Amino acid sequence: MAKRPAILAALGTAVAAISAIGTLPAQAAAPLSLPIKAVVSTHLNLAVAGEVPVALLSADGVDATAIDPATVRLGGGTPVAQGDGGPLTSTVDVDRDGRPDLVLRFDKERLTRDGGLGPATKALAVTGSLRDGRAFESSAAVTPEVALEVKFQEPLQVRGTNQALRSAEGDDLDSVQAVLTRHGASSVTPLVPSAAVASLEKLTSKAKARADAEVPDLSSWYSVVLPADVDAEQVVEELRALPEVAFAYPAPDPVPPPAEPTPDFTGTQGYLRPAPQGIDADFSRQEPRARGAGIKIVDLEYDWNWSHEDLQLDESSDLGGRVFPRYTGFADEHGTAVFGELVARDNGYGVTGSVPEAKMYGISPSQATSTGGTRWSPGAALAYLAGLNVLAPGDAVLLEQQTSGPLGGSNYAPLEWIPSVFDAIKLLNGLGVTVVETGGNGNQNVDSDLYVQNGIKWFDRSVQDSGAILVGAGSDTDRERLNFSNYGARFDLQGWGRAIVTTGSNGNLFGGTDPANLNVRYTRSFGGTSGAGPIVTGAVVAVQSYLKATGQAPWTAAQVADLLKRTGTPQGPTTSGQHIGPLPNLSAALKAIEVDAPTTEVKLTQHAPRKGDWYQNPFVTFTAGDGWGSGVTRTQYRLDGGKWKTYSKPFRVLDKGRHRIEFRSTDANGNEEQTRSLTFRNRR
Repeated sequence: MAKRPAILAALGTAVAAISAIGTLPAQAAAPLSLPIKAVVSTHLNLAVAGEVPVALLSADGVDATAIDPATVRLGGGTPVAQGDGGPLTSTVDVDRDGRPDLVLRFDKERLTRDGGLGPATKALAVTGSLRDGRAFESSAAVTPEVALEVKFQEPLQVRGTNQALRSAEGDDLDSVQAVLTRHGASSVTPLVPSAAVASLEKLTSKAKARADAEVPDLSSWYSVVLPADVDAEQVVEELRALPEVAFAYPAPDPVPPPAEPTPDFTGTQGYLRPAPQGIDADFSRQEPRARGAGIKIVDLEYDWNWSHEDLQLDESSDLGGRVFPRYTGFADEHGTAVFGELVARDNGYGVTGSVPEAKMYGISPSQATSTGGTRWSPGAALAYLAGLNVLAPGDAVLLEQQTSGPLGGSNYAPLEWIPSVFDAIKLLNGLGVTVVETGGNGNQNVDSDLYVQNGIKWFDRSVQDSGAILVGAGSDTDRERLNFSNYGARFDLQGWGRAIVTTGSNGNLFGGTDPANLNVRYTRSFGGTSGAGPIVTGAVVAVQSYLKATGQAPWTAAQVADLLKRTGTPQGPTTSGQHIGPLPNLSAALKAIEVDAPTTEVKLTQHAPRKGDWYQNPFVTFTAGDGWGSGVTRTQYRLDGGKWKTYSKPFRVLDKGRHRIEFRSTDANGNEEQTRSLTFRNRR
């Protein structure tokens, strides 16, 4: 496999590193310092259950991946959280120094119950040992807090920050300030970075005019930070009771991206093969107008490797920059795999994306704070993205995130369960941007009565609709719902949820886990709704790029979803009651919207044995073709200006003299060939 020059990836970590204190290993003859550093998120929101990720960094002479997770304790006694497959751990090069680091996840509620975390906590101790018995101890400074997301009623046009909070319409906000002051709010700031607010106001007006419907005012969303010892439930209850407040809830914690829990190594890039196996990107990539040219894709993603040999991207692919720095705690391999499904180069090596000529970007959901840390705020990231004004109608945004559902734990929900995200999606949709949303790996029915907020059945399209195309994970063999995928009537389409061959991830196809091979790493087992989302996004982009290349206006997300559902391969019958929708079929979809007219050829027999246009009572035969299109449905002709007739079989011309025959064909989409003609002379 050819090697390509790599561009050094910048460290985009959203956490604070602290020093380690080496301790004596068991039975050591002399002190031995283990220079293992711990990396812990600085802002810990005590208002929500979740996980505390802790990264242990390798150093010269010490491989952090040799640490025994069973021995590690956080805050004096809390062990590593457990999942279905054992301790929740991952191997990540967090600090981008070329050495693998170990990321461990701890249950925040248990950490609190164990006494390791509370309102007065200033630091968390991390202890443990390597598998050879050598012990280590570290300490990390943390800042416990209560963080909320609050939306004010849009007609108030609330603006400003902290004590300068005001209504642009002149309404009294004294009751709001009274609640916030009574509970000691330390920060009341727009959820959207101030630099994007002015742009968002203009874009909101533009979206309203374009969609001819109301779209959310994202400037009405605020982040509220309170002391760690306040009663979060009480504050939320008081805020919700105010007529000035539309929404108030604890700010969500980050959760792992939705990757497949049980790898299956049976596939190649079968998801791109013809239907019913795949979406038939093999077909669409042969059409230059359906390879993604002219379309931008933005992935809401923790991190990605822009230097991978098969992506050939650069720092400009990161739209978040320092405002939304890339978060390295979940590694870049997830994002690298997603990018590869879509835009891996058609270069004769590695893999090839479904729309290799699309322009690919990413933005992290981790927002930088004024104190140097970050908070997970996907709604703010999407609003900021809209405010950048880099996306045009027909472009796509892929949401590669999930969030905690009403049951908590690993019962993950689609990201729009967060109200601020729902509003941001609706704005993007109003601007003509197609949002594709991974449905989450929670094995949840979103039609359930559990999914109700503010009295609204959240995923009921008859009540409200964000406009996103919601994607579930189906089997690579029979399109049945995979048992980890969320489902429900709100779901639109499915993609493969396992056995996906792409760039990055675990390197089990090529490259392995050696950090030196980071840029030449490929996997054969990417999946989950994370893997399904890019498959559907590729189909969406192929359609939009074809429309754009043929001079047509981009379609709305609803129009594209309807086309892909109407022409897709149905979900398997066994799980049809757990709806995730059909698998796109690009050949059928593109044929349904193809705009090229047929081409008709005419042939005359019995040419006279002399030069010129003389024939002797010739038979006339028409042959019409439509390329890869919808297919010829009718060929018509007329002789010497007579009535048009539908051609069915060859016919003979017997009248002597000069004749003119006109002809044209029409395809199944109604594309009609421009009338053509042939002049000849008949000699009996």
